[in-house]
Amino acid sequence: MTTQQTTTGNAAPALSPDGRIHSIDQFRGYTVLGMFVVNYLGHYRCHYNFHHNDYFLSYADTIMPSFMFAVGISFRLTILKRLAGGAYLKTYWSYLKRCIALCLISMAMYGIGQDFDSYQEFFTDPTSDEIAQAEWDQFVAGDAEGTIPPHFKDQWWLLAKLIAKSYLWETLAVIGITQLFVLPFANLRFWYRFVVLVVLGAAHVALSEWFNWQFFYGYTIDGSYIDLPSGLNNWMGEIWGTGSNRSWDGGILGILTWSVAMLAGTLCYDLMAGNTATQTIKNLLRWGTLFLIAGYAMSCLSCLYDLPADPESTTQFVPAAADKRITNSRGKAKGGMRAQLAASPVIPDWRAAQGRSFTSFFAEPPFVARPKNRLVNYWMMQKRFASLPYVVFVSGMAFVLLALFVVITDIGGIQIGVFRTFGMNPLAAYVLHKMVLMNVVFHVVPKNSAAWLYWSGLFVYLAVVYLLVRGLEKQGVYIRL
Repeated sequence: MTTQQTTTGNAAPALSPDGRIHSIDQFRGYTVLGMFVVNYLGHYRCHYNFHHNDYFLSYADTIMPSFMFAVGISFRLTILKRLAGGAYLKTYWSYLKRCIALCLISMAMYGIGQDFDSYQEFFTDPTSDEIAQAEWDQFVAGDAEGTIPPHFKDQWWLLAKLIAKSYLWETLAVIGITQLFVLPFANLRFWYRFVVLVVLGAAHVALSEWFNWQFFYGYTIDGSYIDLPSGLNNWMGEIWGTGSNRSWDGGILGILTWSVAMLAGTLCYDLMAGNTATQTIKNLLRWGTLFLIAGYAMSCLSCLYDLPADPESTTQFVPAAADKRITNSRGKAKGGMRAQLAASPVIPDWRAAQGRSFTSFFAEPPFVARPKNRLVNYWMMQKRFASLPYVVFVSGMAFVLLALFVVITDIGGIQIGVFRTFGMNPLAAYVLHKMVLMNVVFHVVPKNSAAWLYWSGLFVYLAVVYLLVRGLEKQGVYIRL
């Protein structure tokens, strides 16, 4: 790969006569359709690859980084156009408004994560759960209708912190905030962006070791955040005061690794810029291979957390497990953590590498459940935490899959209609699919349905969403932010 090919400034991939890059539309449409499929099937008792899994890579887990990758491609295209005229402040302001809009749409669709079921909650101290009984009795008696409850601000402040830590991080909000975070780097040259990508990934690893692992998962012991003899040191949780609440989709620091996927998409744009379809395929396959190898190699570190298959073994080193009293809100509901935790989830004890065969260091392949004797650790490919191995590996898959679409679409001239429809109007499709799922499908196809019913429901639901979005396409209606 020549320097000129990877540092292209404002060159663009070859456009079709209608001004679009159809392979990118097809790839984006595939990710949108995949999202709809797993959002539906994840509700039912089907194969684990259609469910999001906390501790290994399922098919369902490949969709979100792939979509972030697709957003990165389009982001690079639009940022170059908008900044070409030097309109920096106008461009940055437009992306800030877009980020806010996506967050508001996300909260309108998913809620804010918590309900206030009773006005009495505003008379309850969120830290001690003690009720200001005198003030509450006064309100009940009708003597304090115009008075702000004593813990009104405390309850809303706690909710604001929980939103920032956990509840905000649904797909649209993640996209908007990640795009805003990547914005200062999106106009840099190829290798500068690659360096930023590496630095952000390393920062996520370092911050996870420092505090983010325990903070993200909400580790506590009987309500305490810190118990050093047991290995509990959730000092960030103590500062935030968010209790044993567990985050999802990376939480607040997931921005770092989601940015890795988005920046990989911006690199992909450059690899396509000004090149023939054949050269583009070569570039994508080379970089896809690089990302796949890097992601899988990092995931192999998870093997250092394998417990001996034979509990009586004296030849294999036994990595330290975390104190079993450590739990979070999810774990308490299940009577303890669902899987055994590693005492040092980010930095392994290298003694675990001694006396083992070479093949024992190879992690399980994608779409295969983790071994049951493996302690939970950072290096697993896991969507909930948005670990670096996971995001890097799936970004590699996205490079390779896009190369396939270049072959099929840009060279072969074949376009799949449903991919085109969803790929050209992804925001409208996303909002409509959620409305159909939540307001219709999940009400008529029970969660414990037999396979024939939920598979039939899948095709009916996809057909309905497709017809709705196709109707918008025929009328030339595209939702843009």
